[in-house]
Amino acid sequence: MITAPSIDVSKLPPQVMDKRSPIWWGNLLLLVIETTMFALLIATYFYLRVVDFQQWPPPRVNTTPILQHPVPLLAIPTVNLVLILLSLAPAIWVSGSCLRRQTTPAKIGLVILCILGVIAIVLRFQEFQAIQFKWNDNAYAGIVWLILGMHLAHLITGTCENALMTVWIFLKGMDDKHARDIHVTGIYWYWIVGIWVLLYVIVYWVPRWT
Repeated sequence: MITAPSIDVSKLPPQVMDKRSPIWWGNLLLLVIETTMFALLIATYFYLRVVDFQQWPPPRVNTTPILQHPVPLLAIPTVNLVLILLSLAPAIWVSGSCLRRQTTPAKIGLVILCILGVIAIVLRFQEFQAIQFKWNDNAYAGIVWLILGMHLAHLITGTCENALMTVWIFLKGMDDKHARDIHVTGIYWYWIVGIWVLLYVIVYWVPRWT
C-alpha cells in the first residue's frame, strides 16, 4: 500500500491579512483587470485626440453662439477631487484599525468613508454637466462621459461595499474574517482614489494644454 505524501497544515492560522490570503490575490488581480480597462479608455481618448479632431475639445456647434473652445469646467470636479483625496484618511484609519482589531475606530472610519463616498457620487453626477457636451454630441463627448461613468460605477461599488461592511460590524462585530475583508476593501478604495487623480488630469487639464 502506497501512502500519498501530505503536508501538515494544522499549525497554520485560519485567517491571514497579508498576501498569503487568497482574497488578497483575488483583489489584486481584479485591480489589474480594472486598471487595464481604464488604460484602454485612456488610449481611446488620446487616439481620438490625434486622429479625429484638429481642436480638442471640438467646438460645440449646437449652441448659440457656437462655443469655440468648450473646455470642461473645473469648479465642481476640483471640489470632488479634493473630497475623494480626503477620503483616503478614513480609509487608511479603517485599514489600520482592522489590522489592530480595533472595532470602534473601524466603525467611526467606515461611517465617515460612506458619507464621503455618497457625497462624491452626488458630485459626480454634477460633473457630467461640467463637460458642456451631451454624451452623444460627438466622439469626444462619448469617451469623456464613458470615463466619468466607469469611475462613477467604481465609486458606487466601493461605497456599497463599505456600507455593507459598516452594517455588518455594527450588527455582528468584527471577527478576523471580516477584519480582513474590510482591509482588502480599503485597498480597493485606495485604487479608486489613485486612478481618479490620473483621470482628473486627463479629462480636465489635458484639453487646456492642447
